[in-house]
Amino acid sequence: MNKILKIVFLFFTISILAGCGYSPLNSSANFNFYISDLKVDGDRQINNYISKNLKKYRSFKDNSKKIDLNINSKYRKDIVNKDSTGNAKNYKITISSNITFTLNGNEQVSKVFERYAAFSSKSKKIDEGELVIETKEKLSKLISEDIVFFIINQ
Repeated sequence: MNKILKIVFLFFTISILAGCGYSPLNSSANFNFYISDLKVDGDRQINNYISKNLKKYRSFKDNSKKIDLNINSKYRKDIVNKDSTGNAKNYKITISSNITFTLNGNEQVSKVFERYAAFSSKSKKIDEGELVIETKEKLSKLISEDIVFFIINQ
C-alpha cells in the first residue's frame, strides 16, 4: 500500500510540474542581451574562468541589448588562524570582480561582486594548491552567474 501511495504522489508531482510552465532561470531563452565586447583585467586565471562561463552570451541575437563588459578581478588568500607553532591552519580565499558595462552604448553601470570560501590547511602543499585552483574555479562560476543575473535584471 505504501508503494502505491509513493507512485501516485510521484506521478501527481510530475504532472503538476510539467503543467505549471516551469523553466529554469539559466535557460538560453531567458536572456535578451549579448556581450559584444569583453575586456578583462586583473587575475588572469579568474578572468579566464569568468570569460569561459560568459562565452554563451557572446553570440548576437536579434532584438537584444548590446553589452560592452569590463571586468577587473582580484584574488586574495588570507590566513584566518594559526596553530601554536605559527603555521597556518585555515585560509580564506576572496575573489572580487569589479564590473562595468555599457547598455547599447549609452548607460554605464558598475557593480562589485565578491565571493569567498574558507578551507583548512593541508599537510601536502600540492593538495592545497589543487584545492585553491578548484575553489577559484567554483567562485568564478558563481561570480559569472551573479553577473548574468545582474545584467538580466537591468
